[in-house]
Amino acid sequence: MNKTRRAFLAAGASGLALTLAGCFGGRPPITFDLDSVNHSPLSRRSSRVVVITLPKTVQTFDSQRVVVREPGNILSYLPEAQWSDTLPRLVQTRMLQTFESSNFPNIGRPDDQLAVDVTLATEIRAFEIDVARGNIATVTMNAKLVDERRGRIFASKSFTAERAATMSPTAAPIAALDEALQDVMSQILVWTARTA
Repeated sequence: MNKTRRAFLAAGASGLALTLAGCFGGRPPITFDLDSVNHSPLSRRSSRVVVITLPKTVQTFDSQRVVVREPGNILSYLPEAQWSDTLPRLVQTRMLQTFESSNFPNIGRPDDQLAVDVTLATEIRAFEIDVARGNIATVTMNAKLVDERRGRIFASKSFTAERAATMSPTAAPIAALDEALQDVMSQILVWTARTA
């Protein structure tokens, strides 16, 4: 084997080793779930069929990463944590489970192929640890009730919850976000039961 070929193979092996080191050298992020609310049974003002759509949001929150808001509106992520699914999908599932736990009748998702009367359309506007305000877990969601028979929005409201958080250990800020989300989901549940 000539010197040029040996040098080429050696360089290739060295590059592969560096690539593998980069892939396996870092610690993988811890995967966290979010909880639904075990809500007590409540009554509704009607029996119309309601479906919960996938929440809309900006690209920042449309991932598995946990968002941190730093001073100057700089957005970053917790490097050692991730959600068990993309945030909108996870929130949709936990919200549906929250509604079901309250014995909310005629509730489902769009792909359940129901004869839909009302759509509960939500938007995640904040789901973050705000370190600029002293490590505050903030969850803000806007909810709209859409009359599918008439094609109009007949109710809309924003819901916010905050919890104080610490940044260590990693599970601490996650727990604060989980509590804030449960608060918001409970608010949306009660509002929907009274309005839809």
